[in-house]
Amino acid sequence: MRLSNLIPSIPANVVACLEVQGIRTDTDLLFSTTTFDIYKRLPAGTATLEELTEYTTIAAEIGAAPGMSGHELLLLENTYGDVQLRTGNAELDGLLRGLDGRWIIELSGDKGSGKSTVALNLLINHLASNLEDTALWIDTTCDFSPERATQFLDATQTLPSTLERLQVSLAFDIDTIQGILETLSRPNDPRARPRFLVIDTITPLLGPLLSAVSAQGHAIMTDFMRQLQTFAQASGTAVFVINNSSRKGRDTPERKPALGPSFALLTDTTLWLEAKNDNNTEDSTEDNTVHTMQILKSRSAPIGGCCTFRIHGNVICPT
Repeated sequence: MRLSNLIPSIPANVVACLEVQGIRTDTDLLFSTTTFDIYKRLPAGTATLEELTEYTTIAAEIGAAPGMSGHELLLLENTYGDVQLRTGNAELDGLLRGLDGRWIIELSGDKGSGKSTVALNLLINHLASNLEDTALWIDTTCDFSPERATQFLDATQTLPSTLERLQVSLAFDIDTIQGILETLSRPNDPRARPRFLVIDTITPLLGPLLSAVSAQGHAIMTDFMRQLQTFAQASGTAVFVINNSSRKGRDTPERKPALGPSFALLTDTTLWLEAKNDNNTEDSTEDNTVHTMQILKSRSAPIGGCCTFRIHGNVICPT
């Protein structure tokens, strides 16, 4: 949790001084070093040692997860099992089998490869099949289209009220998403949290932070993805992060997931999407395109699996 989110429980001037010393989260405050060492690094007059100890206690209390008995956890697990990933396309659903659960799944590919469409199809299918569940779409590029969601409802004869359980939030930096996750984690009842979460797109938030000459960006990325993993596990949420692509090398047109190999280690599964070349044929139109999905990496499904599917009017075709 960012210390800035603990204001006014911890005074703003103290938080500012701590951040100057590189102590930006409750984890930094609690585990990076001793309270006395932090006190010595702060400018004179910022806080007394007793006050700093009190602020550390406050951070620990606010950041601590609410306790649940084993019996309560078992009941919750039996009532709210793993999220099932279904698109309505038998071959594609077969490829996704084994990815059900509280995982972080990366959807990567070029622009037009179908990443957002696949995520939206999975999300709405889940809401339509689970009438008590909610979902959250975090939009980082202002590209979310209610019209596309409505197209899906019309094409599949899904109740329009399904979208009432979908919340869309704008976020243009990592701090904002971390704040959203912290807010969602506060309810004592995990059933109040979304069961399906999409971040579209993660690349513009993390990409500018990464540098070959500094490890700070990688540290921020790692901290954020671990927070996302913790949220997914604690809430029983299926998390999809949409990632762009980059060149494999200067002299090759081949593409790969953006954000480098370190990011791939921070997700549970990487799915690679491509628009097939035959989309240029007479049978293909802007609203009727052929795509492929391949499992590049996974902790719960065989690697290398691939299937072809068609998207028509923002809806994945059943066959």
